Amino acid sequence: MKKKLCILVCITVLLTIGLPALSWGANDDYKGFKVEGRFLYDGDGEKVVMYGVNEMSIWGDIGGDIILPEIKKTGANAVRLVWSIEGPARKLDILLYNCRLNNMIPIIELHDATGEWHKLPELVDYWVSPEVLEVLNKHEEYLIINIGNEVGAQVSEADFKSGYETAVNRMREAGIRVPLMIDGGDWGKDIEILKATGKYLINADPEKNLMFSVHMWWPYMWGYSDQKVADEIRECVEMELPLIVGEFGHQWEEGSNGAIPYKAILEECYKNEVGYLAWSWGPGNNPQTFLDMTTDGTFDSLRGWGLEVCITDTYSIKNIAVRPASMLKAPTTEPPVIGIPEGSIALNKPVFASSVEEGNGNTPEKAVDGNITTRWSSKYSDPQYIYVDLEDVYEIERVYIEWEAAYARQYKIQVSNDAQNWTDVHTEYNGDGDIDDISLEAKGRYIRVYGMQRATTYGYSIFELGIYPKGGAPEPTPKPTPSGKEILVGDANMDGAIDSLDLITLKGHILKVMSVDGIAKEALDVNGDGNIDSIDAALMKQFILKSISEFPGGNTRIIYSNE
Repeated sequence: MKKKLCILVCITVLLTIGLPALSWGANDDYKGFKVEGRFLYDGDGEKVVMYGVNEMSIWGDIGGDIILPEIKKTGANAVRLVWSIEGPARKLDILLYNCRLNNMIPIIELHDATGEWHKLPELVDYWVSPEVLEVLNKHEEYLIINIGNEVGAQVSEADFKSGYETAVNRMREAGIRVPLMIDGGDWGKDIEILKATGKYLINADPEKNLMFSVHMWWPYMWGYSDQKVADEIRECVEMELPLIVGEFGHQWEEGSNGAIPYKAILEECYKNEVGYLAWSWGPGNNPQTFLDMTTDGTFDSLRGWGLEVCITDTYSIKNIAVRPASMLKAPTTEPPVIGIPEGSIALNKPVFASSVEEGNGNTPEKAVDGNITTRWSSKYSDPQYIYVDLEDVYEIERVYIEWEAAYARQYKIQVSNDAQNWTDVHTEYNGDGDIDDISLEAKGRYIRVYGMQRATTYGYSIFELGIYPKGGAPEPTPKPTPSGKEILVGDANMDGAIDSLDLITLKGHILKVMSVDGIAKEALDVNGDGNIDSIDAALMKQFILKSISEFPGGNTRIIYSNE
């Protein structure tokens, strides 16, 4: 389907948390997840049955810093993350890191070959490309790769064996050792082909590290039943097939005829220690909006069947999911870079655009907020533009544009001193998206990217627009040091303004802290789980805690520190 110091303290937390290693073989340095028999085990040898949801990351919160903390509240131990071959490796790095930071196993999948068997090699091309491979290896300790979503419609057993044997071996030859997940045929629904080919493919895998995923879009109107769900899951268990229900919903289509035995799926999966991943967190399903488990991506907006699956049902995620100890430890993975080259004078400057795509919040200021996981996107027409007011005249020597998949085939860079009369300083007639890092000579107060021709049917979309002056960015005007020790603050980076950069400084984590009387409330419990532990240390590592959120009924306070 498409679907928190208190205690008035100034500290720097620089803790390094190590993860114990477990070797699967005497000379094996691989510490990631491993399939043994029909079960999945982490690097410490703990059995893990994955219960969670699907999230359409590539089409929404691409970095996961907004949605994944909300999914975490369900108790999910895994999230299947929708991705695309158009997704840049550095964005993938951010998404996988954020999933791990939220204690959930990332299952990354490519959606580009849905229903199209001939595109399977293209998916493998992406997985083994050098920049993507580097990211996958960085996260291999906790990563699972779903090679492709629902690749192919009607595929013969011979072709299924041959195609996936080749795909698996290409990925292993490239050095990918993590569990690889294979969807069933017939748009993921066919469990019979998994039963028929599963053992063969496991034996053909040099790592013997495969899982198989059936998408139970099995409505009653097609002859499926609660008993069919129970029988098929039992057969796979008896075969020792490492199975997971990778997608399912409560309806195939609206109306009683489209109902799916989802309660049977929940119960039978739990009773047989088979994982399940519900489709999907949402919003974003179109036109099947009834499949959105949330209305706005927040835990508090869980509704209907989504609330059942996540919270209220006897076999809900909250009631049965267990996060392995390895995923509750602090991540040792190096945090990803979320910014563009330093020195852009466009950062948080006034910005204007010809239009904004409706309904997704991709407003112009997100193109200059310093975060490469937020973006501006225009309406679906030509021409469109976005321009920045630098608030002074500068000599410009470099313009950096980080495009989303909806990029410009043809565009101009223009300058102006009045935002009315524009001069062309660079023209691109054969844009290829991703990053355009352009050297030029120009002078002006306003810098505009003017899109003349879209490369896709969508509009124009820019993650970040950087403007760099000749001689480098000017030194900021010094701000007076606050008098006294205790100040009202939300200014994490101490630049004199409370803005989006403060959230970046805190890496997106809200610090829940103290009351105005200085009595400790939740002290250093950054993630709010009731414990002060290694996870909190990880969240505070490598930066100084200088900002807190509003405390209900009181003012926000903290000790000023330059350390």
